Amino acid sequence: MHVLPTQDSELQPVEGLIGPSPELRRLREKIARVAAAPRTTVLVTGESGVGKEVVARGIHAHSERRDGPFVALNCAALSDGLLEAELFGHEPGAFTGASSKGRDGLFAAANGGTLLLDEIGELAPELQAKLLRVLQERSYRRVGGNEDKATDVRIIACTNRDLSKLVEEGRFREDLYYRLNVLVLRVSPLRERRDDIAPIAQHLCEELEAEHGLQTEGLSEATIATLEAHSWPGNVRELKNAVERAAVECAGSLIEPEHLGIAVAITPSSEQEEDDSPLNLKRMEERLIRRALQETGGNRSRSARLLGVNRATLYNKLRAYEIA
Repeated sequence: MHVLPTQDSELQPVEGLIGPSPELRRLREKIARVAAAPRTTVLVTGESGVGKEVVARGIHAHSERRDGPFVALNCAALSDGLLEAELFGHEPGAFTGASSKGRDGLFAAANGGTLLLDEIGELAPELQAKLLRVLQERSYRRVGGNEDKATDVRIIACTNRDLSKLVEEGRFREDLYYRLNVLVLRVSPLRERRDDIAPIAQHLCEELEAEHGLQTEGLSEATIATLEAHSWPGNVRELKNAVERAAVECAGSLIEPEHLGIAVAITPSSEQEEDDSPLNLKRMEERLIRRALQETGGNRSRSARLLGVNRATLYNKLRAYEIA
């Protein structure tokens, strides 16, 4: 069992992680602890758009490897053959189209630093075996080569997939999963840390003004309420797109809800607010329906599928609860 040191001092900020939520504070604490183990492999999990690469960069920046390179690769972006050559490099003429001089790969480029392997769940089985060898022996071979090359790289793997499920399905090596699953950091989706939404949005406005000259007068109270009510299935990436759109649409004025281009969440009825008993089945059913409509942007067909009922049943419930 790997024991991490505790952090007694005040946490240092992690660039890109903005907000006061308890979830984010716990994540910062874990980043500080993980950074103190600079050779241990890390697995960062979370939905698309939550900022897994931001977390990986934070680990690197707070570790002893901070002066070394940080190299990132999306495992889903290249074919298996090209991905292998990109990772390990290749000998002269090792395959059709290969450089006659050979080429170093990302393990060489990241030596002394950190290599981020994003979307690790998409890695082909053959490459999973070769990555496992690197993790076990701290060495690799270039494509077409016979010589082992030592590497001093910390690997951080990111995924939005359930790797344990992929293991059960035979699509991901169990031994590699256990090698990656040493230190795990889960990045919560925005809907689980709504206190962070307004600070992130304000920061994005400031970035847009500084980097692109898109000036605004800030966010109205109605806009903040709308942002905090939205479910953000695309997480921070979706929020960034909405804020950028709004900064253009508002033409330098105060950002209002209509500038965001997102569906406004359905607000609870007054009757629901008055009776908040967790054991009231009707209230629970109404909340689930409202939540489904919020998640699907008001699309009733998709909401019915999400709830596991047919459309006629959903329409009857909408009438019964007077949901427009």
